[in-house]
Amino acid sequence: MVEVHDGPPMDGFSVPLRLHNLLLALAGRIDDSALTEARELIARAHIDKAVELTTGTLIAGRIPVSSAEQRELALVLEMSRSDATLANDLLVDETEPVNTHRFSGENAPEFGIAEALDRTLQVLPDVRSVHAVWRNTPAGSVPGALPQRVVLVELGPEGNPPAVAFRVDTALRRAGIHSVVEVSGPGVAHSEYHQAASAAASPAWVTGSTTSSSSSYRPEPAKPAPPVTPEPVAESGSRHSMRSSSTTTAPAEPVAPVVPIVSPPAPEPPRKARAETRAERTADLTPAEVAQLRQALAEDPEKGREIAAGKPSMHEVVELPALDLDDPSLSERDRALLRELHAELAERERAEAAKMRLNGASRSGGDQRGWTAP
Repeated sequence: MVEVHDGPPMDGFSVPLRLHNLLLALAGRIDDSALTEARELIARAHIDKAVELTTGTLIAGRIPVSSAEQRELALVLEMSRSDATLANDLLVDETEPVNTHRFSGENAPEFGIAEALDRTLQVLPDVRSVHAVWRNTPAGSVPGALPQRVVLVELGPEGNPPAVAFRVDTALRRAGIHSVVEVSGPGVAHSEYHQAASAAASPAWVTGSTTSSSSSYRPEPAKPAPPVTPEPVAESGSRHSMRSSSTTTAPAEPVAPVVPIVSPPAPEPPRKARAETRAERTADLTPAEVAQLRQALAEDPEKGREIAAGKPSMHEVVELPALDLDDPSLSERDRALLRELHAELAERERAEAAKMRLNGASRSGGDQRGWTAP
């Protein structure tokens, strides 16, 4: 049975931070995918699942651990209310592990990282530096593609390593940068794996600097514009002479205002005389002619229509008989014409009366044509 109360000097650390530091010590030995997934579970507060995944990966891959690491895993299993006896199945090897990984800082491993982490680093507290390096050797029993980019993040005492590891990894994946993120806080000893990676890493972002992956791609400075040589000005004798010469210069000729020439509108073509209506023809009749027309309509409708059309010469005044619209010999057109003539005659009478009142004169009986009221 593993004694869980004797462990490495991690007293004072919380359970998530203890497991994060343990994963940091196992980097390079455990699979990159399992390492990233366990750190994400820690950030989501699933400590039991994270420690069980880590322990199961070590057991399945027959990855050796030290006795101190075994006790620390058993302690975290117990504190997360998982089965602490899983630690008994770990392969314990007290031989100091030798670092066999090779790292390279060539081919710009830091390219694109500063831009991808710009907004994330602005909100994360106490981030001191970000470095990147290529790892050219596999890690774990199920290695991934090579070379593998490793991002190393250093925090101050105010930082939260589990949260920073998850946020940085999420931002890099969103930007399409596949990498393994290793976040170290103060008070944690670095393994040979991290020491070798840090020695070959290139800085991507450092506190208080503007270091970025785009710093190596500086655009050429813009060429200054050629100086404009001023035209030589003839020197004058004095300021007074200059003022007098400016006042004696001939004034500019006034410019005549431009008056737009507006062509007169083209005369409209004469409108075609519209056909006279029956009312217009009857409006030209005198009262005597209207009486004759009514008499003709009463006696002979055909003759009345000829008179209305202006065919006969209306020189005789015919006595107007009583109007009888019920006469069966009249057609509807005749009755309508008679009604129209009566209305026109009444209107003419009113107009004549008004005219006589305005002029104050009356016509003589000899000048008037005889007509009979309806």
